Amino acid sequence: MMKRKKPGSLGLSLALVLAPLSAGAAEKSPAEVYAEYNARVVRGISFADDASYYSKRKRAEVEAKFPQQMKQMNKSRDEVIAIYLQFSRELAKCQVLSLAAQRLEAREAAAYLEYAVTDRCAKAPAARQRQKIKMVKEGGGWKIDSVEIAL
Repeated sequence: MMKRKKPGSLGLSLALVLAPLSAGAAEKSPAEVYAEYNARVVRGISFADDASYYSKRKRAEVEAKFPQQMKQMNKSRDEVIAIYLQFSRELAKCQVLSLAAQRLEAREAAAYLEYAVTDRCAKAPAARQRQKIKMVKEGGGWKIDSVEIAL
């Protein structure tokens, strides 16, 4: 006579088998997080999702600029955000990023990334640009803390 398993025991068994596999998943590197961010910006990203990639310091910096931008542009907060997201998307669509250097600073929980940037939308060959990114470890993951674009 065959014993019947209790309902749900197969699901529990699968969960116990798969748990070690998911627990061993590697954390994304700073460069992987930045590449993911750029890909999402190109596809179109909400402001909340965009901000989720920023450090607390960077989010506060962005928020602090809104009143001045709203006044200068004579636009609402939502209109300024829409302009920012569209500008970011168009810029990201034209950029080809190539990681040139990555330096991790464990004592300050920071990573410094440098990218060579080629503009694929330029009509004439443009000089290569550099993009420097500082990322910080926050909330268990890497967050963008600053972006510097050198022309």
